[in-house]
Amino acid sequence: MQSSDGSSSGSDDDSGQVTNPATPKVTYTVTFDANGGSGAMNPQIFTYGEPQNLSPNEFTMENKDFLGWAKTSGGSIAYDDNSGYIIGAADVTLYAVWGKLVTADNAATVIAGLEGGTWENPNVCTVKIISKEESDKDFLKEINEKMCSRWNEYVKVNLDLSASGITEIPENSFTGANLLGITLPNSLESIKTKAFYSTLSLKKIVIPDNVRIIEAEVFYDCRYLVEITLPASLTNIGEYAFSGCDKLETVKYGGTKAQWEAIKANISDGNDKLTGANIICSDGIINGE
Repeated sequence: MQSSDGSSSGSDDDSGQVTNPATPKVTYTVTFDANGGSGAMNPQIFTYGEPQNLSPNEFTMENKDFLGWAKTSGGSIAYDDNSGYIIGAADVTLYAVWGKLVTADNAATVIAGLEGGTWENPNVCTVKIISKEESDKDFLKEINEKMCSRWNEYVKVNLDLSASGITEIPENSFTGANLLGITLPNSLESIKTKAFYSTLSLKKIVIPDNVRIIEAEVFYDCRYLVEITLPASLTNIGEYAFSGCDKLETVKYGGTKAQWEAIKANISDGNDKLTGANIICSDGIINGE
């Protein structure tokens, strides 16, 4: 339809109403950074708000596996290879994450290939678990014994369990492990007694949605833990779960302040380090006690 000056002013639909021309689609660019690796990848164009798969990785790194993409050069894995992605209203750079892909079959080979650093500058290795045994408990025990125990204090592990499908972290799974960080799977439902007991290198951890119970002494003596994210689904925290977490300062809680006050009735004895932290709720902050 044209106005008296000949310009377009929209079109008539079947109801006789005038509709506006479609708003032009806006595009942004994803740039891929090898982050220490070799090779080249073309930037990828995304239309704002429309889902699209990321281009498959084409970078390589000697003696390392590609694990996924991070939002920063030193960040944790945010996207798997060729995973779905929706861009925001800005150009983005994604950084390759390098480390070791581990299954029960190759765990011994992988650990044999890790080289130690020094006490001041340990060798930090990112390890991604991509399959599991029928028994979660036996598999995690094997991973801990071969990859995360204190057999070599000069190797520190960032462990990614996000693709494992594990539903519980069994008792004593990572006691004394050399874990700098761990990414837990969204399938997780419970964390059993002493699962991270005395995991001294652990500084931050995110407990995913759907976890309802953190049992007794789970983070006992994790003395360098400074921040933890807890889901609104949480209903109970066992005795001394956070005892000895002297540096714990921040708790990011997925629920409201009222929900946190309600859950405090189900936080057992010996968790003053948790309740004394700053609790950042969805509707405000509860200052440490």
